[in-house]
Amino acid sequence: MDRKVKIALTLLTVLTLLCGTLTAFAGRDDEAVGTAELGSLILPDTFEEDAYGLRGFTVSPDGKNMYLGYLHSMSPDPGHVSRYDTATLEKTGEFIPRVDDETPVDNSNCYPKGLAVDNRGFLYVGVTHADTEYCSIYCLGNNFVEISHIVEVLGDVTGINGMAAQKIGDRILLYVLTCYRVDTIRCYDVTDPRNMKLYDGFGDGGIVDYYELTDSEKDPGYIAVDLEGNVYITCLMEDSGLRKGSHVLKLSPDGKTVAASVKLKEAYGISFAGDYLFVSTYNEDKSNVHVLNKDDLSEVKTLKLSGNDYPLTGTGYGGNYLYVASQGSESPMDSGEVFRTTAELLITRDQRETEKMDPGDYEVDPPTEAPSELPDDVTDVPENNGSGSDGKAFPVLPVILGVCGAVIVASVIVTIVSGKKKKK
Repeated sequence: MDRKVKIALTLLTVLTLLCGTLTAFAGRDDEAVGTAELGSLILPDTFEEDAYGLRGFTVSPDGKNMYLGYLHSMSPDPGHVSRYDTATLEKTGEFIPRVDDETPVDNSNCYPKGLAVDNRGFLYVGVTHADTEYCSIYCLGNNFVEISHIVEVLGDVTGINGMAAQKIGDRILLYVLTCYRVDTIRCYDVTDPRNMKLYDGFGDGGIVDYYELTDSEKDPGYIAVDLEGNVYITCLMEDSGLRKGSHVLKLSPDGKTVAASVKLKEAYGISFAGDYLFVSTYNEDKSNVHVLNKDDLSEVKTLKLSGNDYPLTGTGYGGNYLYVASQGSESPMDSGEVFRTTAELLITRDQRETEKMDPGDYEVDPPTEAPSELPDDVTDVPENNGSGSDGKAFPVLPVILGVCGAVIVASVIVTIVSGKKKKK
């Protein structure tokens, strides 16, 4: 790493720690955060999901839904995204990324790690296609049907880690971290989800070069964005010697300046609510959640988990609860788990954080089922097909059998009566 960049980051870290010492516990809800605890919420059934490796995770702002992105599948289908109702813990939707209307993305290189929800309820899914030069972003409506998707070819092996959606002014913006050999922070205007495009108001033409920003070739991790457009990322600095993350950075709204920095071992998942950031760590059985003051990145509380042996991935706050996902062992035996605060964690939030926008006319209707094929022995069907005015088929065969039966019964009765008369 360049000496000047090292010195600048060191000074930022020292100043941040100093400010944290002077202003620690300055959030409006520090008392509530200080008493919060995490407990197990849901362990999705491995065989119902047919998947494992819970890497993608997010929660809707209203807390009604949580979204789980799986790296691997036990069937020919690729990794997928599932939606769960947080009240009933019932699965309410599943999305398998497709390269077109019919063809699923290949099982061997479909990793839906990046998930973000906007205030219309639209879900954005960032898919890594391993060992390829392209990545995909899908937008799903509230009915979990795809509205649109874009595919970008970035010239070298590319992946997507974190994503975050935020309404800034009159625009809805989607922030995306790419990784592997093309490390960038990208910002898309998704106000019209049918026309997702890079936003010129961020970086250079919508793109910030991560290497130029940090002088590190290690991957950026996950991302959060507040209502003022401040950007928070977890990242891995070149000389840290860690696996996934070493720092949390706060960036200016244009993405071009590091405004604050703090060291955090294996920092990975990150989300925002009120005055706080919730940062999970990717540190096996020592994984936990750090609550930071978003203004200066000073630490308010560390939420520790008992009974979890695996790396934590995404975090999300909604409906007065904090949620966090555990990746599991990346095997079908331990496919992943979701934890939640054991009681409501009441955080003062700006009304814009939970603002619910009308989805408009962007959503696509679910496909209708094709009519069943006619039996092989039916070759010609009349236009009316014997239907009554209510559209139901007239029961021709039962009527014919009934008439025949009545004639036979009548014949038998007549024969019996006639025989009796002759005897008399």
